[in-house]
Amino acid sequence: MILHADGNSFYASCEQIYRPDLRSKPVAVLSNNDGIIIALNKEAKACGIKRGDPYFKVRALCALHGITIFSSNYTLYADISRRITSIYAEYAPEIEVYSIDESFLFFDDCNWSIKDYEEIGHDLKRRIMKEVGIPICVGAAPTKTLAKLYNKRAKEHGGVFVYDSAGVDALLQTTPCGDIWGIGPARAKTLAQRGVKNALMLKHMPLCDAKKLLTVQGMGTVQELNGIRVMDKNTRQKKDVITSSKQFSIKVYDMETIECAMVEYTEIAVERMRKQGSECQAVQVIISTCNYYSDDASLQYSNAAVVRLPRFTSYTPDIVAAARLALPRIFREGYGYKVVMITLLELMPAQYQGWLWVDPVEDVKKRNLMEAVDAITAACGRHSLTLAKSFTKDGWQMKREFLSPCVTTDIDRVPAVL
Repeated sequence: MILHADGNSFYASCEQIYRPDLRSKPVAVLSNNDGIIIALNKEAKACGIKRGDPYFKVRALCALHGITIFSSNYTLYADISRRITSIYAEYAPEIEVYSIDESFLFFDDCNWSIKDYEEIGHDLKRRIMKEVGIPICVGAAPTKTLAKLYNKRAKEHGGVFVYDSAGVDALLQTTPCGDIWGIGPARAKTLAQRGVKNALMLKHMPLCDAKKLLTVQGMGTVQELNGIRVMDKNTRQKKDVITSSKQFSIKVYDMETIECAMVEYTEIAVERMRKQGSECQAVQVIISTCNYYSDDASLQYSNAAVVRLPRFTSYTPDIVAAARLALPRIFREGYGYKVVMITLLELMPAQYQGWLWVDPVEDVKKRNLMEAVDAITAACGRHSLTLAKSFTKDGWQMKREFLSPCVTTDIDRVPAVL
């Protein structure tokens, strides 16, 4: 059996943990630069706003209904996710962390009853609510696709819903195809045109037809609805390229300010690369005005440059130095830039590379330095140790007017009881 555990309104719930005054109150969370609503709880949905709404369009509605707005605080959300996952690990022999707010728990060798899985689900709910403060729902089924569906219906069953072979067809008959994991709007439309109106009809579709209409992935979905496990544990593959980019809060006109942002984003990208045990030999820098919808072509500009390094490396200062060589090639005066993007290219697994013109002792020092930097930033926060260049200019950082404190990762932000 596979349990699918999912945090309810996860981002909004994280914001409510240390704000007990907001429990049962409407809460919404905004995207980078406070652009659009990316998460909201059921109380906020009842006020008439929805995910994807641009904040400037619903600002007045939020104020009218007393909806509390937060800027996205991914440091907080990631730490809360880590705490929840540590509890999952106490129950399941194997876990797949599918996203920041949902995980699959595998009980492959456990021949337990429906009641046993219901007890586990309810115990998980109680513990995570008590120890972390996040409400979750749990769905249990023989396959990942069915487990996702049972989780979606768990709120109708007290937050825990376990697969029963006698009742699965009745559930599928009342489920639109578009509610099945892996069947998007386009595929649901294709199925409707062929007369497949619900998940039960999809379950009984011949595999040859499923493969023809929905590709091999869709054929796997049909098998999963029949209780045949096709989508097994997902082992995360290493990325072939790594990118770091965010929009500025304001338009930036000078190269030095863009360079400050570029240095920080390069540091982020290189840190991610080291986490997957890789090195790169090229870095690409892209800058853009993002005026794609402007009728004035003179306001639009974007360009990119690639700089190759003399050898594969994951040493941040060397890669930042290469990126700083690229920027003057593509920067043009007179434009208001909104984006700088860093992409690390030609990745390969990290390994010792003896090179004729490099002292091996110096190589070891660089590796040890980067390991120390990663350990410090992991323990104390990303900005606890960084290259000085990223702090020489201000004003380019993301707009985050409603940012909550990082109370779980910054000792100075821990609430005090007086």
